[in-house]
Order: sequence, then structure tokens, then C-alpha cells
Amino acid sequence: MEDSEINFEWFKFIGRKKLAYTDKETMRLTVRQFMRIYNIYKDDYDMELCLLLNRMTYQKAKEESEKSQEWF
Repeated sequence: MEDSEINFEWFKFIGRKKLAYTDKETMRLTVRQFMRIYNIYKDDYDMELCLLLNRMTYQKAKEESEKSQEWF
């Protein structure tokens, strides 16, 4: 498969398993819309995983962020 080809099976898989869309809903999105939603999903997943692994809450993370901003 060449780099310029789009793997629609990957789009359908991510849409179904990660974003909770049906195949039909996923295929109605443009590539730009899909990637925008997928990037938001990845950012949210990373944040939640980080909080879980560090045993932190959103409030504690906010306080830590404010402390580091005061440093500058």
C-alpha cells in the first residue's frame, strides 16, 4: 500500500472502537473532521491515563498547573 492511500478500515475501526460511532456515522465524516475528533479523543485519553497513573484528580492537576505557571 502506498503512503497516499487512505486505509478506510482503520477509520472504521477507530470510529467504532474508540469513538463509539457506527461505521456509517464514521464514513460520513470528512478526513479533517475525523482527525479533529480523534485528536481530541487522544488528548483526553492521555490526560485521564496520566491522572490515573499519578493518582491525581482534576482539581489536583489544576493546582499543580497553577503552581508551575506561577514559577514563570
